[in-house]
Amino acid sequence: MKTLIVFVVLAFAPSIFSQQSGIKNYHPLSGKMGITIEGGTNLTFSDFRDEGFDYSARLLGEYFFPTTRIGTWGIRLYSGGGYLAGSGGTNTRPELKSFRTSILFAGAGASYIVVVANTVMPYASAGIAYLFYDPRDDNGNRLERNTRKAYSRHEYMLNGEIGIRFLLSRSGSINFSASIDYVNSDNLDDVVAGSDNDIFYSGYAGFTFYFGGTEDTDGDGVRDPEDICANTPRGVVVDEFGCPVDTDGDGIPDYLDGCKDTPTNITVDANGCPVDSDGDGVADYLDLCRDTPENVPVDSRGCPFDEDEDGVPDHKDKCPATPTGTEVDKWGCPLEIPSPELESFLLTGGVIFEVGQSTLLPGTITEIDKIIKVMNEYPETRWKIEGHTDNTGSYALNKRLSLERANAVASYITSNGIDESRIEKVGAGPDKPVSDNSTATGRAMNRRVTIELIRGTK
Repeated sequence: MKTLIVFVVLAFAPSIFSQQSGIKNYHPLSGKMGITIEGGTNLTFSDFRDEGFDYSARLLGEYFFPTTRIGTWGIRLYSGGGYLAGSGGTNTRPELKSFRTSILFAGAGASYIVVVANTVMPYASAGIAYLFYDPRDDNGNRLERNTRKAYSRHEYMLNGEIGIRFLLSRSGSINFSASIDYVNSDNLDDVVAGSDNDIFYSGYAGFTFYFGGTEDTDGDGVRDPEDICANTPRGVVVDEFGCPVDTDGDGIPDYLDGCKDTPTNITVDANGCPVDSDGDGVADYLDLCRDTPENVPVDSRGCPFDEDEDGVPDHKDKCPATPTGTEVDKWGCPLEIPSPELESFLLTGGVIFEVGQSTLLPGTITEIDKIIKVMNEYPETRWKIEGHTDNTGSYALNKRLSLERANAVASYITSNGIDESRIEKVGAGPDKPVSDNSTATGRAMNRRVTIELIRGTK
């Protein structure tokens, strides 16, 4: 009986260990049914002095429960038959030479089978069975107590078993097992001698054919009917829908994602990393200067370095050590500023315009040409052209007329090759008089256009 308890413990022990060693994919026998045919031998321990071997055979039907653990429970129905044998007589009946008892049995039980290296599956099982036995001698004659019907030839039998199965394919395995069978009787040999019941051991080898089962084609632990991503590569962690996990939600699964912590809603490349359009090592969503030329060093904001802080990046700066605050041109070199006497020009109204008109008079062209010459000498300079009027007429009319006068001068300048982007045009109307509008002379002086250098602008 103690031996049987050991087998029962072995049957439950794998369940305990499996709680800590679960696997993601389904057990190879998960959800399958099996039909097993086995043959082997019985070794009987009876009241006879010499234990004997004889043959045995059995048929099993099994079902294994679906699981993704390393082991799975199964239930089994089994039946079989064979012979039990012994020799050498007994202490109480030395005249008996031997016995040979035929047995038939049918029972049910539970098993626990563990998968090792995908194809090797050790297991343990326990069960209870109905046993019919018929003790006879070597000549086939019933023994004396059997003939007298001194006992019932029907008993129950407890069974404990350990074994191993080797998967040959998804549909079959070869099996080897050893079991102990405890019978609630001391009559298997037709002799009662002592207080212990008879027991026998069995060893079997056979083949199991499997059918049905849980279909999980890609082995990710999600059954095919629920698997949205049925072709996931082996070993890839998946979600409850069978699709590879994408921790940062960028559309690239973790097993392909080179940057698994990309912030939400950031555009990524095929490797799951934030797009870096200019290849400067700073992702676009952090890059303040996304058109940096190739191989130009940048700061943490993705902008080219500007060591002298003159607004011209180092890779364009032809004068990289310009003192702080120095005005520079587009190459980063200090600007040459026109002499002070050329910084402002005043074109007076009487010489330039008729009353209420914005048409340039021939006499004004010479003055404007002087300014054009300066503009050509200093191509990095910018200028403000500001038109003015006297206070004759409505304010709105004078504002419009002053801008028209500024536009007239600007048009002449740009027609002589000066880029329009260097010119700012303003209509000041009568708001900035330089003389008294109550006299004709004063009003003539107020009808003017000024052209001024815009300082501090490149």
